[in-house]
Amino acid sequence: MKRSNVKKGIIAAVVLCLVFLLGAVVVQNMPDRQTKRSTKQTGTGKENDSSESQHSFRGLSTYIMGEAYGSCGMYYSSDNGALYYLDAASGKESIVCTKTNCEHKMDSMKPSGCEADFNHVAAFVPSGERLYYIPADPLGENTPMEIWKQDLTGGNQKKILSLKGKENTGMIIQGMLCDGMHMVVGFIEYGRYTKKGKYVEYGSFDQKSGLYVINMNDWSYQCIYLKEGSSEDGMLGKNACPTISTMSMGTERVWAYYTYYDSGFDPKKYNKMTDKNRIKYMSKHSHLMRGDFSLSDVSLYTIIPQDGNHSNTFYGNWCYDQDYSGNLLATNLPTGDSYHIYSSPATEKHRECDSGYRGVVTTENSILYVVWNKKREKYDWYRYDRKTTRKTCIASPAVDCHPQGVAGDYIYGDLFWSDDHMERCAIPIKELEKGKYQFPEKSKEEAAADQNKENIDPDDTVIWGVNDNNLPSDEAVKEINSYLKKKGYDFKVAFTNVQDSDIDNIAKQHPEIDILQAPANHVTDNLAAATLKSGYFEPLTSFLSVDGKKLKAQFSKLDWKKVEVNREIYSVPNSNQTYEGIYIAYSNKLKNKASAGDADTLEKVGKILTNANVKSVKYPVILQSNLAGGNLSDFTDSDYCLGLALNRNSKKPSLWYEDKSVRAVYQTFNEWYKKGWLSEKNKLYDQENTNKNVKKIETALKKGDWLVTIGYGPCSEEIKKHSAYVVRPKHIVFSNCNMSTGVAAASNCKDQAETFLMLAYTDQTIADLMLYDIRKGNYQVKNNVVCDYSKDYALSVIWRRTDFGNQIAATQLDTDVESATHRKKYLQSYNAAASPLIGFQPDTDGYEGDLEVYIPALQKGEDIWQAKNFDDEYDGLMGRISMRKINKFCSEVAKQINAWK
Repeated sequence: MKRSNVKKGIIAAVVLCLVFLLGAVVVQNMPDRQTKRSTKQTGTGKENDSSESQHSFRGLSTYIMGEAYGSCGMYYSSDNGALYYLDAASGKESIVCTKTNCEHKMDSMKPSGCEADFNHVAAFVPSGERLYYIPADPLGENTPMEIWKQDLTGGNQKKILSLKGKENTGMIIQGMLCDGMHMVVGFIEYGRYTKKGKYVEYGSFDQKSGLYVINMNDWSYQCIYLKEGSSEDGMLGKNACPTISTMSMGTERVWAYYTYYDSGFDPKKYNKMTDKNRIKYMSKHSHLMRGDFSLSDVSLYTIIPQDGNHSNTFYGNWCYDQDYSGNLLATNLPTGDSYHIYSSPATEKHRECDSGYRGVVTTENSILYVVWNKKREKYDWYRYDRKTTRKTCIASPAVDCHPQGVAGDYIYGDLFWSDDHMERCAIPIKELEKGKYQFPEKSKEEAAADQNKENIDPDDTVIWGVNDNNLPSDEAVKEINSYLKKKGYDFKVAFTNVQDSDIDNIAKQHPEIDILQAPANHVTDNLAAATLKSGYFEPLTSFLSVDGKKLKAQFSKLDWKKVEVNREIYSVPNSNQTYEGIYIAYSNKLKNKASAGDADTLEKVGKILTNANVKSVKYPVILQSNLAGGNLSDFTDSDYCLGLALNRNSKKPSLWYEDKSVRAVYQTFNEWYKKGWLSEKNKLYDQENTNKNVKKIETALKKGDWLVTIGYGPCSEEIKKHSAYVVRPKHIVFSNCNMSTGVAAASNCKDQAETFLMLAYTDQTIADLMLYDIRKGNYQVKNNVVCDYSKDYALSVIWRRTDFGNQIAATQLDTDVESATHRKKYLQSYNAAASPLIGFQPDTDGYEGDLEVYIPALQKGEDIWQAKNFDDEYDGLMGRISMRKINKFCSEVAKQINAWK
């Protein structure tokens, strides 16, 4: 980022802070009038738009702080810099871009091709049938300040004015006004560019502020500085540094409030002060002033001290001032007529300061204002009758509505539904004045959600939300519903696209969804655990250091707990790793011990070691991430300890934190570490020297100075060579699928949704129809079976099958975690080999072996998961395998599972 960008941001922040801080000023003796002269110039590239007699926007339009208010609606810049329009009459919001297929991505620092990209626009204001805007520095580095125009809906952008003498000036736009005849721009000059293009910042108190008044008939303009130099400073003082805070334009006049320092202000003295003393110093020497400028000749103006005012708001010819005693005064600036809306009972010694009264707008008969209700912590809306002086509360809305601007027949406000949820609105002045305006009771999101649920989500339709663009085709959905009807199910299914990746936002914005599919990034990046936001799901990695000290210190204090979930959308996260379990290898010294071969859990190993009474063993226990090297410090996020534990005998899955046997494996680590069996003294692993690690491990293994080795991963030949037994616990972490799809607790057809989600796993027809588009020429559906797809499409089918399958849920979590009867499991009779979506397929990292390598091995009853070259041979397998081979592979895996019994 260039230095000018940074300077601009810093100065803008300082200016805003200064404007708010200087509201607390003390009354000083000020002159009632000053006069300065300015020159009148004609801009280059002038253009006359007077031929446009039919204006969409009439009267005064105002820009302030990223929003522009006009008679027909308001324009505003979103958080990502995109320009949006709120139509006052309909309340509809739309992005200001006419391009088709535009992605509207405005999150970069460079200009995009989107018409609504206003990241580099300093100010904008609608007038007539055009939206006028000023490009921001440094987009126009070393070029003059420019005025551009475009259509109200975007497009046809064209430069209409360049301001002479501003080629090398860095500027901040403080405000912008337009009434169709004149345009007024408040600005601050904060630096200049040299001839060599180097940026030079003005001193902190040498910035120049002023106004441009532009005649829109011939695009001539006038400029006046609020500070032009020490020789003409007058009463402002050398370091006045005036800063415009608010502006308004009325009949032939423009008014501006600005803050400044008096002649007694010393910047050097100020810079040496503490923050606390600076505030006191500024309250003594800073002041508030209102300037009254003529549009026809801006050099003729009057300034009036405003130090007694706490807050000031403008609209048109009217100004609303609240002083430091809390009094609210509405004043017609051209005539000087005023109305005392509120007279504070506070005394000079006990000032009310901010009474909470704010003026909004004045009509022919009324003055509308708001009062902060301390009990409700919201604004109440009032009407002051200009003839009778009667005050009437016309609205006490349930939502907190803050008025922000006025234009034409509308008041523009912000509706705060919560601290982090705000919506913009347009309030008709006439309806509000009569007390007939009804403030909304629900946000737009809630109202739309209610309507969607009523229209889209009848009780007999299950809505599946897919968080990517891989929706089943319309033909596939028809086939699914036909199949469901044929099978006697009392519901239909529909699929919808969900763009948001935040589970909480989805639950709020899409209450019609019954089944939510996990965002793809939660799968590939192993972030599904974060969707739970409760319970224990920290990886073992965070507990481990090289020698296990961190694990020993923290793990021993850990109270294992069940995951508690209290959310509208429930998810089941899982590891994104391959089928690897915890292996236990025994030294030859235990070869003849009874029951050693059956010791397939750490508890049994502990009992054998207790009874072994083997002496002179240097390393009683070695813990490794795989059996060929390293200890548990090599564990990665694959060891989240989350997901399904698959019992090889029953083939029934269970959640690890609900299964005592599975949980005991990890809990035993705690016990072993507390005994100090892996300590600083006896460690085998030195992270700084890999070669030494290998030698230490090989030496220890060959000597037989170890009783048991625990590892996570496939077994190596080195371990087999020096081990009497290699076994694997009966329960492993089933970690192929990163599952975080679930049924919404608030679903209006929860039972049907649960049924369909189970069918997606267990019914081959449903799975095929969901995974494959029905495209003519690729494949067809015959008797609800997908067949005859082309070879060219096979690879994409494989990819979609794996990706989609990895996103579909396996188990739903219920809110009542203590009651197993209330926790519904989809896969009580889960068959790993027959599952059409998961099957027993490897993980998605890509495996380089071929399926045929393992079919003979499986048929011979060999345990391929313990092969030395497991990873190498499986690398890229899913990239070349056909669907028919997968089905064959699953059947062979089923045989192997039976062989394990």
